[in-house]
Amino acid sequence: MNAETLLKNLKDLKNTFEAEEQNLTNLDRAIGDGDHGVNMLRGFKAVDEKVTGETISDVLKSTGMTLMSSVGGASGPLYGFSFVKMAGLDHDEMTQDNLIEYINTFKEAIATRGKVTGGEKTMYDVLLKSSEHLDNGNKLTEENLQQFAEDTKDLEATKGRASYFKKDSIGHMDPGAQSMVYVLKALSKDV
Repeated sequence: MNAETLLKNLKDLKNTFEAEEQNLTNLDRAIGDGDHGVNMLRGFKAVDEKVTGETISDVLKSTGMTLMSSVGGASGPLYGFSFVKMAGLDHDEMTQDNLIEYINTFKEAIATRGKVTGGEKTMYDVLLKSSEHLDNGNKLTEENLQQFAEDTKDLEATKGRASYFKKDSIGHMDPGAQSMVYVLKALSKDV
């Protein structure tokens, strides 16, 4: 995937988050404060309006800076920081061969910034499973990604606002895990 396709995919997330805003809001209402859908839509509306770039790194950095300045809640800094970190890889294209580098950089950035590990019912769980999936020589599909998010239903939240719900968080999908599905789909669908 070249920079032009990446830019289009990231801008197209505005439409995804418009369509999924209520779903994300409902997921977040169950175990959070109910603002995840609104925040993600606000962020990707800004991406659609403001992000530019001639290279993969330019597009990723511009996306990261835009998300940091426009998404509220915990997600803005996490997504923003991660996109800026991915920009440091500086490949001419995103390919099936280097996608694992981008996903691992994304994963490490979330782990560092969010102070999370696997199994805590966060967006990180989707990144971790995506990384393992790619490491095993598999391609990421929408079905795989969605299953990784669904798997968070079985976990008890131990990080973030959902952790206040303790055992009551079990049975609910993490809203950040669901938004991560859409973001990873945009990053991987044309490689």
